[in-house]
Amino acid sequence: MPANRSSNPSSHPAGTPEVRVVAVLDANVLIPPGLRDMLLSCAFAGAFRPVWQAEIEDEVYRNSIRVAVQKRGQDEEKATRAAEHALEQMRRAFPNGCADTTLWAPLVPQMICDDKDRHVLAVAVGTGATHLVTANTRDFPVRSRPPGVAVVTPDRFLRDQLARVPDLVLEAVEGMSRRLKSPPQSTGEIAQLFADGASAPKFGTELRALLDS
Repeated sequence: MPANRSSNPSSHPAGTPEVRVVAVLDANVLIPPGLRDMLLSCAFAGAFRPVWQAEIEDEVYRNSIRVAVQKRGQDEEKATRAAEHALEQMRRAFPNGCADTTLWAPLVPQMICDDKDRHVLAVAVGTGATHLVTANTRDFPVRSRPPGVAVVTPDRFLRDQLARVPDLVLEAVEGMSRRLKSPPQSTGEIAQLFADGASAPKFGTELRALLDS
């Protein structure tokens, strides 16, 4: 992931739009490495401001290790180092990304979504987020969603950003392509991987169409 960038919109390059979208990223969209890279690359390019909190970080850490060991057959020590590195990169790139506990913890009892996800919805309310990006939208029934917070899948969210700020999303994908070395991947190959995958297939298809246009 690229180096530190302030979340202050004034730090973005001249000509890019002011960041207005604030998105809480649930743990389940930060665990898959490719999806995490895409979301945070878009955030780094200035498409939106990412937010999470300490419990989400803990879920990402624990489950990243579990998935790497149980599903990918990685050595536990290697998987642990990779999870630690991923979190270090997140914190370095977005030093204000992890919301202070005082902003959301008092709100948890007021949330009426699934008990295990109340801390996620609380941080969205406490930080004034416009979006909550999660792979499990069913855990946040419509009746539980506070006004002004859109609960969306990563596919829907990325498609919306592609339509809203296509230049910034393309900048993010180009940055990913430059960083990926093992194996190297072109922007078109990245788009195709998403189109063929499960996390954001419609986004991948639309991204590929934009790249080909």
